[in-house]
Formats: sequence, C-alpha cells, structure tokens
Amino acid sequence: GRHGDPHPGKPILIKCFFLTPTISQPPGHPTRIVHQGIKYMTTPKSFWNFAVRTYRCEGVPEACIALQNERGADVNVLLFCCWIGATRGEFEIETLDRVLEFSRAWADRVVRPLRSVRTWMKIEGCPDPGMPVESCTNLRERIKKVELEAERLQENTMQSMVDTLPGVTLSVTEQSRAATLNLRRYCQAEGIDLDHETQTRLDIILQAAIPHGGSSRGGAR
Repeated sequence: GRHGDPHPGKPILIKCFFLTPTISQPPGHPTRIVHQGIKYMTTPKSFWNFAVRTYRCEGVPEACIALQNERGADVNVLLFCCWIGATRGEFEIETLDRVLEFSRAWADRVVRPLRSVRTWMKIEGCPDPGMPVESCTNLRERIKKVELEAERLQENTMQSMVDTLPGVTLSVTEQSRAATLNLRRYCQAEGIDLDHETQTRLDIILQAAIPHGGSSRGGAR
C-alpha cells in the first residue's frame, strides 16, 4: 500500500478524465489514438510509472487508502491488476498466484511493519513531550522514504514476473474489461467483498488507470 503520495511530500493531484482521441497529451499522461474507429491508449511500459501516474489522479489516493485500511487490499496489487489489463489483458491464473504469493509475504514482512512504525511515530512517538520533535520527525521521514523504496522494489519485482509475457494492443474497452476481471479475481482471492462501497472505490482507480474505459461493475461476475 501507499501512504498518500507516490513520492515523499504532498501529492500533486490532476484530473485524469478529460482525454480526447485526437490531441497529444503532456508527458505523464496516456496518449489515445484511433485506429479504424476504435479508441486505443498507449500505456507506460514501466509499471512504476503507470502506478505513479494513476495514483496522482484526483480521488485515487483516497480510494486506495480506504481499500487498504478498511478492506486489507494491497494498493500495489490493485494498480498491477489495472496495468496488466492495459498491457497484457487478463491474468493467467499462474501469474496471479505468483504475484500474490510474493506480495503477501513482502507486505507482511516489509511494507506493513515499516508503515506501522511510521504511523506510530506520527501519532504517539514524535508528539511525546520527552521526544526531540525535529529529530523524531526527520527519522520518520527517512523511514517513509525506505517504505517507498520497498514499494518500488515490490512493483519492479511484480513487473519482472510478467516481462516475458508478450504485450498486446487492446482497445480501451478491452483494457478496461481485462482490468475489471483482474481486479475481481484479486478481490476474490483475498476475500474482499465486492459491495457497493468497494465497487465505487475500484471504479475511481480503474477510470483513472484507463480513462474512458468504463466501470468495474461491468463484465463477468
């Protein structure tokens, strides 16, 4: 999971739902093209870049953190489901199993302990009257950076698991459908109930990851 920003400091939120098929987008945005009347979107080959771009979209940090804190979701895996859907289509069952086996262990042993330390320091440790506040805050910021490095290593490792799989060219609708199925399979594997609130948050992430691709409520159930 993330802690409010893909880079240390305050996140720079942007609206990600205004793309048109005929205008080139600024760096960091997906570019959409039209081929024989079908809309396509070029997606960053780097999962990390895709995740950073998506996470900076308006509403996404709040949706991700709510799914992380209230449903136990791994934000990196949620974003990976979208990236795979956009670049390679539906998850192969074996690939999903490998990604989850690695990510569960990495989150339990590395990311969550770092997050727990950082959160405790913010709420209790640094505000302690006997604690030198500046020194404690500086240490917490260093831990935050290590947490981010751990997440980046997780994302790079996840990408390495699919680097040998061929990329595919999919229409925006096909990307969205595949990402939706990937998100559903992940939630089912983790026992996350796809209730209205969860669906709404997944929709925010999906529509930022694959603009104009549709809702996660469509597709197979």
